[in-house]
Amino acid sequence: MKMFLMIGWLLFVLPVAGQQEERVISLEEAIRLAQEQSLDAMVAKSQLRAAYWQYRNYKADLLPNVKLAGTLPSFNRTLSSYLKEDGTYKYVSSNSISEQLSLSVTQNIPLTGGSVSLQSQLERVDQLDGNKETEYMSVPFNVVFSQPLVTANPLKWSMKIEPEKYKQARQQFAVSMESVSVQAISYYFDLLLAMINVNIDKQNLKSSEKLVQIAQGKRERGLISDNDLLQLKLNYLNASSSLIQTEQAYEQKMFALRNYLGYNDRVVIVPEIPGECPEIEVTFKHVIELANRNNPFRYEVVCRLLEAQQQVAGAKAGRGFQADIYASIGFTGSDKNFKDTYNNLRNRESVSLGISIPLLNWGKGRGQVELARSREEIAKMQVEQDMQAFEQNVLTTVKQYQEQNRLNEIVRLADTVAQKRYKTAYETFVLGQISVLDLNTAQTEQDNARRTYISQLYSSWVYFYNLRKLTLYDFEKKEDIIYQQEKY
Repeated sequence: MKMFLMIGWLLFVLPVAGQQEERVISLEEAIRLAQEQSLDAMVAKSQLRAAYWQYRNYKADLLPNVKLAGTLPSFNRTLSSYLKEDGTYKYVSSNSISEQLSLSVTQNIPLTGGSVSLQSQLERVDQLDGNKETEYMSVPFNVVFSQPLVTANPLKWSMKIEPEKYKQARQQFAVSMESVSVQAISYYFDLLLAMINVNIDKQNLKSSEKLVQIAQGKRERGLISDNDLLQLKLNYLNASSSLIQTEQAYEQKMFALRNYLGYNDRVVIVPEIPGECPEIEVTFKHVIELANRNNPFRYEVVCRLLEAQQQVAGAKAGRGFQADIYASIGFTGSDKNFKDTYNNLRNRESVSLGISIPLLNWGKGRGQVELARSREEIAKMQVEQDMQAFEQNVLTTVKQYQEQNRLNEIVRLADTVAQKRYKTAYETFVLGQISVLDLNTAQTEQDNARRTYISQLYSSWVYFYNLRKLTLYDFEKKEDIIYQQEKY
């Protein structure tokens, strides 16, 4: 029975264990996967899609709007009052079914803020009581013009603002994708450093165990003291403890990168140690020129200032005298026969002028104008401050990248020297020519040098991609960074 249980357990466990897939990926592949599958990339694409449709909606406001409307049918059974000649009222019943259909083409006028519309209408009424007659009424052609005489003309402002907003959204999408690259680099090097820490601790544990065995033999021959032997045993215990901690950190970093790249928990990612980031000659003057040309910040500044000016214009237009003109001209006809409704047409004209004059509003209109002006001044000062911060950010990023290249050479050499020094110290200790403290120092310096090299390698890649993100410029290909946009 136990044998059958054991076989069943093995059949259950072995397929599960075999489901894990080890996948070696490079830094470039991790960046590509993040831009294709990460949640941040999906959010960036959704934001661009929303900006695109907002821009399409604005463009639609500039085009003719064709609308078909109607009531098919409308049943009406009510009592209505009317005034008789003797001054008394009488209630009469109404029992009818009506159908109404209209077709209109409306065009906004961006220059003036008004609109012009071409309309056609047909209506039919069937009386259900009395003679049960049918009556038709037609408006074959009608032109309607509507124009506010005092207006801030929102559509005209939209023509200035919306194209800049869409340009900003497209460039911001490129910035967001570069940010995805930076985040992928961060997760990638976190896992890489965690993997290296595990390898270092495994190697240290193996070396500590071997050194304890060597030291025990030397102690039996009286070549080392009890203190040195106990120190090596303590090193072994510390290495065991450190390995447990680094393996836990490794699992956490594995989960973070795997989740960001869109892999399931069956995939074990093995990051490669990437080469050093491209070495390019950059100057503040060149980088700031690229940033001013490509970064969405330039469009954001334009939009903020235009929106502040629009608020001032709206406050000025709404504080005092208001007037709207409405004009309609066309033809209409009615008859009991459908065809005859389009014969013997009569003119149909309507003109109206509406005005609104605030006589007493306790200075509210002026207050709204002054408030809008104050906000405009605040926007200008904030823009100026943000521009200075933007230039300072560019300067800092350039300096970080320039200094990082020199720092990489130092840590690379330090890593090589530290490895050679530990190898020499290990061989010398085996020969009994140096103490345990000297060996521990050499080992610590080797481990720290390796970690420092990986950390500085990470910093160099981050600084390089920060330059790309600021400028939206590929310094290797020497061309602007343009991401292929989806067709919506």
